[in-house]
Amino acid sequence: MANRKITALNELTAIVATDVFPVIDVSESANADKNKKIQLTTILRGIPNGTASAPSVGFIGDTGTSGFFRVTDDEIGVSCNQVQIASFASAGLKLGSGTAAAQLHLFSTDTVDQVIIENTDTGADTAPDLVLFRNSASPADNDNLGNLVFRGQDDNGDAVEYATIAAQIADASNTSEDGILDLMSTAAGTLASRIRLKSEFVGVHEADPTFPLHLFSDDATAAFCIESNLDSSGSSADLVFIHNRGDAGAGQDNDVLSTITFQGKNDGANESDTVPAGVEYAAIEAVIIDASDDTEDGQINLQVMDAGSLTTQISVGPDAITLGDAVNLVFNTTTGTKIGTSTTQKLAFFNSTPVVQQSAIANITTTASSGTLPTANGSITVANAASATNAELLEFCVELESKLESALGILRTFGLIAT
Repeated sequence: MANRKITALNELTAIVATDVFPVIDVSESANADKNKKIQLTTILRGIPNGTASAPSVGFIGDTGTSGFFRVTDDEIGVSCNQVQIASFASAGLKLGSGTAAAQLHLFSTDTVDQVIIENTDTGADTAPDLVLFRNSASPADNDNLGNLVFRGQDDNGDAVEYATIAAQIADASNTSEDGILDLMSTAAGTLASRIRLKSEFVGVHEADPTFPLHLFSDDATAAFCIESNLDSSGSSADLVFIHNRGDAGAGQDNDVLSTITFQGKNDGANESDTVPAGVEYAAIEAVIIDASDDTEDGQINLQVMDAGSLTTQISVGPDAITLGDAVNLVFNTTTGTKIGTSTTQKLAFFNSTPVVQQSAIANITTTASSGTLPTANGSITVANAASATNAELLEFCVELESKLESALGILRTFGLIAT
């Protein structure tokens, strides 16, 4: 009879679940009862449990030390060289040794890289990519999209989220979607956003930024600092404001380049519902006065709120410092203020030519060979102006000399002439 030897049987290449295998049932005592058949599905459903050191499904090349085994109820383990390296359960996939707390949980006791996504494509397209997709059937504003959490323990053994990168939907409207990305950190035990990217704006300690860079602070300490450790006499920790008219546009006379604005609130007495309103109380403004190549001139305007209107009170130009109308120079009353600190510095008034401090003018020394000169007392009486007496004229000269010397003393006191 053909095909009676097992080695001579036809090979079955399209196996199905109901195919059977001949087996010898060692539990039967009678040889006539030992020959039996078993279906493929019965074999696959009756694999021994095995262990990590002796997996129930192994590989010949590894002498059976690597393969699959049953860890516990509804948990399949993966063994490599008789050591469990992973397991699958209804909760998810676990790599390493520990109690899984997520659908994919990796355990490790060393500091080597635990997750690497490598791509060898030579093209310019993005790769490798990591995509977090919140595939919601009802997306809405403020929906959280995903978090990247950096968790550790405190000194009490409690798990703490020390930092987080979180994303959410700001506006789910079709064609006008806006997103949010928060960089969060824990301070004094509280996790909060420190930097927020919202739509096209960036907020630092600001939940709803409305400027390209919006920094918020609610204490009296410095809110912004630029520090440099450059060991040089050159300028460093610089703050630069650049205003270009496009990539190739030319600057124009009277272009306002940049403005530093100081804003606060009023008392709201005349506002709608007496709600205090934001007011620009002061500003520093930079302006192009002359944009001509090689002869450029600029100007700084110092502006303050004056009776409800932001007004330029001081302008620093290329050759003049201009004070606004009705702007007074008010000096300290304790030690006073100097205009010029050296007699070689030049000063002038009303468009005259500046000069250094003028030479001293000596006082007049008047003596009488005989008689007594009158004493200045601040007043003169002339009996007849048409024919004044010599005594009256002499008294007038003495009074005039006294006044001139007083005036010279004042000029010396203010430094307009030398002592």
